[in-house]
Amino acid sequence: MNNLNFWLESFDKLRVERNPFKAHIIANLLNEHEQSQYVVLQAAFVLANGAINQDQERLYGFWLAAINNNLSLSNVITQAQAVDLDALRDGINLLEEKGLIEHFLVDTLVFIRLAGSLTDNLKTILGEWCQLLSLNEAPLNDVIALTDYILGVEDPKVVKLTSTMELLLINKIWQEFYVKPLTKEMLTNSINGGIWLVEDTISIECDINLTNTVVIFKNMVTIKQINSKLILTNVGLINPVFDLYNVAMSFEQVVAVGGFDKEQKITSFTSNSTPDFSIKKSKFELINARCFKFKDKETKGLFEATVFKNCGNEYLNGGVASYKRGVKFNSCEFAECIANIGGAIYALYMLENTLFKCKINHCYSFNENRKECGLYGEYFDSGAVKYSEIFTTIAIYNVRGDNLVNGTKFLGVLEFKNNQTRGIYNIAYSSLFDTETVKQSSIDSVSNFMQKVSNIKCWSNDNV
Repeated sequence: MNNLNFWLESFDKLRVERNPFKAHIIANLLNEHEQSQYVVLQAAFVLANGAINQDQERLYGFWLAAINNNLSLSNVITQAQAVDLDALRDGINLLEEKGLIEHFLVDTLVFIRLAGSLTDNLKTILGEWCQLLSLNEAPLNDVIALTDYILGVEDPKVVKLTSTMELLLINKIWQEFYVKPLTKEMLTNSINGGIWLVEDTISIECDINLTNTVVIFKNMVTIKQINSKLILTNVGLINPVFDLYNVAMSFEQVVAVGGFDKEQKITSFTSNSTPDFSIKKSKFELINARCFKFKDKETKGLFEATVFKNCGNEYLNGGVASYKRGVKFNSCEFAECIANIGGAIYALYMLENTLFKCKINHCYSFNENRKECGLYGEYFDSGAVKYSEIFTTIAIYNVRGDNLVNGTKFLGVLEFKNNQTRGIYNIAYSSLFDTETVKQSSIDSVSNFMQKVSNIKCWSNDNV
């Protein structure tokens, strides 16, 4: 009982029993043989940096238990010391097939860096490894940044929500070591840096100011904010849900990603009585969730140089945005966004310059009569679309004014129910499409580009 090693080994065993690591991604993704391949190859890299020390040995106890309790460190090390070309080839094939290259690197670097710096030999080996797997500098930097946080390095690199980082964070690899719980008390002060987890719904009445952070929302919990400002700069959001009342929004370089259950009909940002908003140089990829719903009678704000991809919910109107009036988009891109009606936008009024230098591609609706509708406006004013590329159907309840679409390449159909000016088939189509649009779109027949239909519904601001 006086032996220090006895105490440490006993405490480690109790920790594994009482507070184990979260299950590693390969615990369920790989079978037992493949798990062994993975950990043996990982140990081979660790051994290339020198013998396993006591800290690494203790960490292996937790890590192996998070994969499979049948894994023995002594057996793993024995096999790792005998890794040959065939084992290396099979390991590489496994990592590539299962999409585990970056996960493997994180696992490897955590153990190696725990013992100190990398030897020159190992740096050479890792360099050749990355080159062999065509792993470029960007994902490698993401791996290093995450291991900084896992190991508690002082002044770690800023974590950006790239596709690689998103994959690692969603799979919760080593999450126990880098995620901090985000609470109401913490949000009362500006936060710069870190990876945070919202575990419970937060209601707050003060400004939220986040910079250089990543925030993960657990199980569709919500941040409810009133009478304040929401300021996000260089922020990554995973599965975000915000409920805002009288909140001014200022987003710059925000990346919001997520995958939701479509039956829950989630809107990521629901805003009521919006004083103003500015969202620029950002990206949204929110699968099965509508990005924004503005409940105001009139909202004033601008999306600028922002990309929306794979956003929307087939049960909700407006895949990217549902609003009454006053929302505008400058130099934005919409791709493969969906909705019940209006795959990209669902608006009561699409005013002049609503879409300026924008691209809309493959956005569509699930409503059986609007399958190709990417844009819906009950009222569509002159110059609502300018200098854009629109590859979708535009559905309009009431056409009012001339030259609705200006200087735009339009490859779709303009559907309408009512025309408040003149009989649509008795006027030149250039009244709705200016000369440059006619030229860019090769419009040669009004019947090919405009269609009067009776089943377009009025705009609605109900739950959808």
